[in-house]
Amino acid sequence: MKLIVTVDTEADDQWNEQAGLSVENVYALPRFQALCEKYAVVPTYFVTYEVAADLQTAALLREWQDKGAGEVGAHLHPWTTPPLEAGEGNSRAFPSELSDEKLRAKLTVLTEKIGSIFGRRPTSYRAGRWGFDARQAALLKELGYVFDSSITPRVSWKKSRGALQGHGGPDFTKENAIPHMLNGQVLEVPMTILRAGFFRRLRWLRIFENTTKRDLENVIGAAERMRLPAVVFMIHSSELVAGKSPYVKDERALARVYARLEELFALCKEKGIASVTASAFAQEFHA
Repeated sequence: MKLIVTVDTEADDQWNEQAGLSVENVYALPRFQALCEKYAVVPTYFVTYEVAADLQTAALLREWQDKGAGEVGAHLHPWTTPPLEAGEGNSRAFPSELSDEKLRAKLTVLTEKIGSIFGRRPTSYRAGRWGFDARQAALLKELGYVFDSSITPRVSWKKSRGALQGHGGPDFTKENAIPHMLNGQVLEVPMTILRAGFFRRLRWLRIFENTTKRDLENVIGAAERMRLPAVVFMIHSSELVAGKSPYVKDERALARVYARLEELFALCKEKGIASVTASAFAQEFHA
């Protein structure tokens, strides 16, 4: 089994529809990257348009990419990715709610922006707000992607508000965590969400306010029993600094996040679960 560490790398406090596009949280990523390198973890940074467009953050990420210490993938936030219409930034539309024309335009612009800034086109992807659909799968193949991790098994986003006149997000309640090909080229490796622990509760391989070391052990253990070829860990870049997300409001909360991260990385090292980037895993899967 392999460990795929993913970071949704985006502007500060994007849960707040009134938030601007400051990317100060990304400047704190060297601490996280150093922890990853300590444990031979090679993260995949799914970056939004505004992160790619910021020269300081792009320089950080490109350095890690170029030395093989991380991968830069794409993360589509419709409300920050051109072409933008007046007022579009005032909602948090799921990519799956976009028209065919808008979806194609935004995903193409994001892909080309990342390619021009980082010197290589992205080949891994995650839809913003998990808003994935079959149209994106087809576009990813067309644009040269090989990896997606947008599906959240057993979770529905139908009741979550997206576009102002939209109908909410996708329903993944019938999906499972097993990697599978979408269209002969793009490998879907769903977010690791499994029934784990004594009460068989549905748990994400994420760090929430009440997540314990035992929770992480239970999810990894459940994945091992299922013989999954990989587990996907996810965190927002804004959760790696205090005060930039609703999940990590202060330094005490940040210390807890880093404690759990170190426990997870140490656990995987102890179990011999090696870390790979998203695209590297896709290539291994095909081999």
